[in-house]
Amino acid sequence: MNYGAPHGVLLFFKRGKNWSREDRTAYLAAQTAFYGQLQQQGKVLQTSRLVHEDGLFVSLSISSDTELSIILANDPAIQAGVSQVIHAVPVMF
Repeated sequence: MNYGAPHGVLLFFKRGKNWSREDRTAYLAAQTAFYGQLQQQGKVLQTSRLVHEDGLFVSLSISSDTELSIILANDPAIQAGVSQVIHAVPVMF
């Protein structure tokens, strides 16, 4: 697989090291809004909160892994440390 070419990626998030922050719900709401904006741009195919644990699932369509790195660097919940990616699975759509 050429990670410099367009492909999909499935992201699984869980609690980050700063999960105990009292303001984490604000960061999680900002994270939801962030991926909602990307969905309007056609980058996010699907997003959902995990049912049996605190976490998030996001399916992205990206042009390269560089774009993925930029997206993750701008995720407000990751920046605050209340969320972290535990699995990033590349896929072909």
